[in-house]
Amino acid sequence: MQLKSIQEGLIYLNIGCGTHMSAEWNNIDLVFDDHVLYHDVSKRPLPYDGNTFHAVYTSHLLEHLTQRQGLALMKEAFRVLKNTGVCRVVVPDLEQICRMYLHWLERAIADQTTENVQRYQWMTLEMFDQIVREKPGGLTAEVLRGGQIDRDFARERIGDELRDLIDRAGRDQPEPLRQRGSTFKRIFYRKHSIRRVLRTVRSILNIDMDPRKSGEAHKWMYDRLSLKLLLEEAGFRGFSQMTFRESRIHYWERFALDRSSFGDSPRKPDSLYVECEKRSSDH
Repeated sequence: MQLKSIQEGLIYLNIGCGTHMSAEWNNIDLVFDDHVLYHDVSKRPLPYDGNTFHAVYTSHLLEHLTQRQGLALMKEAFRVLKNTGVCRVVVPDLEQICRMYLHWLERAIADQTTENVQRYQWMTLEMFDQIVREKPGGLTAEVLRGGQIDRDFARERIGDELRDLIDRAGRDQPEPLRQRGSTFKRIFYRKHSIRRVLRTVRSILNIDMDPRKSGEAHKWMYDRLSLKLLLEEAGFRGFSQMTFRESRIHYWERFALDRSSFGDSPRKPDSLYVECEKRSSDH
């Protein structure tokens, strides 16, 4: 398999890239695209030799896997990394969600204004909807369609994802993507067009409409301790928490993988960003 390297000669892997990727990286996901290797990481090992990559990155994928699948994937990430290679993992931050839920619960109880109640209800959706939903979009899509939402607060919580949810709910269209190079823009818009066609076909044929089977639903959630324990069990050391800007991955800022497409802010503000290293001498 011919692997791509960034212009400095380093080889990077993005697992579960979705629509957010760099053409310089090796990208893998359940997506049909010239820049993506189609592969189901929940069922099969990574299709790469050991000690291949200088960095491995995965964002908002682990929560769609069971604990056992997540551990297996992180062991695979450890295997394919070179010694001293960096693994960067981004997931929804369960601790942050719980703290925000409790904050707005107390605010709504103390002062039942429309704003306080809507923010409390949004945090309830963040905690439960993607775990229990029985149809695509779940209750979140219904709330968006009904307009009973503090949109500014929702944008603060989930960032770029809100635009996609609004689009899926049939209310608005995504704002234009900021200039990041014509190649990336073509990938982004082509994928979204393909996804809309596939959603329409699936809706007509009633295929993969159960989020628990299609992969849309969350199967587990992580906080900074549970994620650290998972990564350590997979073999990693040097666990540290980062921001969307910070990374031990060389030239990280250039790829903007955790930065919003609409400005200098996190793409998914509800995220926990962590990094760790492969240190073969520890094994």
